[in-house]
Amino acid sequence: MKNEKHKEINDLVESFCERYLTEELTICSLRLCEKLGRIRKLDITRGKKEIWAASIVYVIARVNFLFDKANNNFLTTDIICDFFDTKKTTTGNKAISIEKALNIGIGDVNYCTTEIIESFSFVETPDGFILPQKMANDMVRDIVISTANKEESREINEFLAKKKRQEEEAEQSRRERRTEINREIAEKKKKKKEEEQAKINQRQLKLW
Repeated sequence: MKNEKHKEINDLVESFCERYLTEELTICSLRLCEKLGRIRKLDITRGKKEIWAASIVYVIARVNFLFDKANNNFLTTDIICDFFDTKKTTTGNKAISIEKALNIGIGDVNYCTTEIIESFSFVETPDGFILPQKMANDMVRDIVISTANKEESREINEFLAKKKRQEEEAEQSRRERRTEINREIAEKKKKKKEEEQAKINQRQLKLW
């Protein structure tokens, strides 16, 4: 029973991820789903599978700042809840219970992307300075390039150039995805407005 319910939830999460999330965020989401299938604090056999799936995505979105419009992978609670046909309040409450049960917070190494983890991780330099992990990594890269010989520098620069192209392609893909999400949001708002107007018209006709 539990294994069957868990698979159904996993499939729902995966279907959402295929539509809206990057590969790294998908891994985080499915990892959380897998964890919930093993713990005893929360019983996934109780409650609707759609609510569990929506709440899992909600947790991943929250700890990775996906609700921030500046995020390239921006999501809204409407997108999540409309996809799974769940209520915002119910989904948000379930997400909180998941976070508490698993002690999930910002920068969690199991459920956050590398970028988020590095932003909330710090290292101490030999001189005693405390730096964000990402800054430290960039400094190490610059030192490696400056101390490398000509051939090594060429290979490193080629690698970095390739990585930059990949990042630019990924950024373009995210922009296109963002445009598609905005279009979907606009269409849903338009449809909702039309439905509300139709109800008003029906009520007015009855009065006549």
